[in-house]
Order: sequence, then C-alpha cells, then structure tokens
Amino acid sequence: MSNGVTDAVDWVECLELHCLPDADVLKRYPNAWLTYMCHRAETVASASSTNCLPRLKSGDLDLEDYEFVICSMVWRVIRYSDIKTESNGTYQFTRFDSQDNPPGKDASPNLYLSKREKQILDGYANGRGPIGTVGVGVNRIYGM
Repeated sequence: MSNGVTDAVDWVECLELHCLPDADVLKRYPNAWLTYMCHRAETVASASSTNCLPRLKSGDLDLEDYEFVICSMVWRVIRYSDIKTESNGTYQFTRFDSQDNPPGKDASPNLYLSKREKQILDGYANGRGPIGTVGVGVNRIYGM
C-alpha cells in the first residue's frame, strides 16, 4: 500500500524492534513475506480505521504508533504459526505458550485490528479522536 508516508519504512527492522526478545523467530520467514504481510496489515488497518491515513498524513498520528499497530498485527500471525501442533502420523510435536496472552495479543491465522489498536489509530488513546474535535475534521476537509 503506497500512502506516501510509510513508503520508506523498513518493516523487517520494525518487526525486529517491536519484539526484540523473539527476533530470532523472524529468521524463519523470508524478508519478502514479512514485508508483504506488513503491507497487507496496512490495508486492513486503513480499512478498519478510516481516520488512520488522514491522521498519519497530518501528523496527528505518530509514525511510531502506526508502526507499532502494524507490527502487532503481523506478530499475531507469526505467533499463530509458531504455536501449533504438528504430526506425521507417528510423531507428534506440540508447541504452546504456557502463559495467558495479554489482551489484544491472541495469536491468529488472520490479520486483524484489535479494539485497543483501533483506538490508537483513531486517536482515542490520547484524547485527540475524531469525534467532538474540530481539528481532525478540519484537517480532513482541507487536506492539511
């Protein structure tokens, strides 16, 4: 997805920084796939939060917050593929996470935007949301 703001983002580096303790997991995936999934996550995020791109372009949404949301979405898919059962009929291997997942961190085979992440994109987390504020509405009308 080309939106002019995130074209120069190195998504592989962002994923490594986002989950540094588990960065070795990324070595199992080709960089092209990781970048592709981040671009798909951008599409899902912009479809789920219509204020996301206007806020990103106007500077109301910090690029690091946007990167955090996209990386969180992709990491859920990566964790899902890591926490599964494999069997060839005689041998069975189960890899699972022994701890409960924090809210919004559930592994999933699909990209999805959690409620908390949508709030970050829409601006509710810092009180600069699209409802009840003139700033965001005016920015959207005049393309500021």
